[in-house]
Amino acid sequence: MAQGQCKFQAQKPAKSKAVAAASARNRPEEGRYRVIAPKKARTVQQQLKKNLEVGIREKTEHDVVMKASTSLPKKLALLKASTKKKEASSSTKMPA
Repeated sequence: MAQGQCKFQAQKPAKSKAVAAASARNRPEEGRYRVIAPKKARTVQQQLKKNLEVGIREKTEHDVVMKASTSLPKKLALLKASTKKKEASSSTKMPA
């Protein structure tokens, strides 16, 4: 337990009234939302638009594949472009 009297904390010198009023104006009020910079807002909108377009395209492709696979008697096999390129390049190379 501490004994004796409490020491006083050092205080900053008081601000002038003009400086205090200016800092109060710059300080955001309680409950105010942050404002996103215009360039950042534009970038976020572009990302959302791009993600939405990609999602719509993927959904459309999926629907087309499902319709085609149900109408065909055989199972529909999709070929990936990357695997096709790898197979073609490996078959053209000759072992040394």
